[in-house]
Amino acid sequence: MTPQPTAATLGAYAMAPKDPTLLGDFWAEVGALPIGGLELPLPAEGAGPDPAGLAARPDLRLLVTCIPTVMGRLGADPAYGLASSDDDARRRAVADVRRARDLAEDQAASDGAAVAAIQVHSAPGPRSGDRDALARSLDEILAWDLAGARVLVEHCDTLVAGQPPAKGFLTIEDELAVLADRSAAGAVGMSINWGRSAIEGRSARTPLEHLRAAADAGLLGALVLSGATDAETPWGAAWGDAHIPPRGSDP
Repeated sequence: MTPQPTAATLGAYAMAPKDPTLLGDFWAEVGALPIGGLELPLPAEGAGPDPAGLAARPDLRLLVTCIPTVMGRLGADPAYGLASSDDDARRRAVADVRRARDLAEDQAASDGAAVAAIQVHSAPGPRSGDRDALARSLDEILAWDLAGARVLVEHCDTLVAGQPPAKGFLTIEDELAVLADRSAAGAVGMSINWGRSAIEGRSARTPLEHLRAAADAGLLGALVLSGATDAETPWGAAWGDAHIPPRGSDP
């Protein structure tokens, strides 16, 4: 039997229109696409998932990513993150992931799309954190009822000598080591983001190296095809984490 391809998950939120009057039509068009899943940013406190009409697609699987929340928090609180050595800052990050868990529970109790995975991150990186703190955070998260959602650590660029970081989180070696110690639960994995790995290594080879490392460890949970480039574009400077599209020049 020929294996069937897995339907793609679309990270459409990054291109959603700024005009709120256009959002309804935008998400209706996205919902009509032949996709198997939708990547959603973690909603703000007290808010539900942004796209209207999720209830109309019970076949859709949601990937909730915490990265917009993480970057927003880091702007005001540089110690924030699941890997923070400041325990109060670490707990604040865990509380944000709990909101993603609550969304998974709410969606599981509805007739609409279910949350298949929650994507978390090893902020704030080695300058203010370490893998032991990340391990403590994951242990707390994995003790919850996640309503069937898997926890994926999305690898972002780490600190590299001589180049400014886009994110500057933990190394892939540290992240994989933490995940390997928890792999028996079956609820954890790694998400490789092509663009963020390319930014780290300043090379198209780095995403493949990271992909192989995660796969060899039996921990590959997702491959995110986000773009990056070594040239200045209308989206910004070279090697910026700006989701560069594969073609076109209109930001």
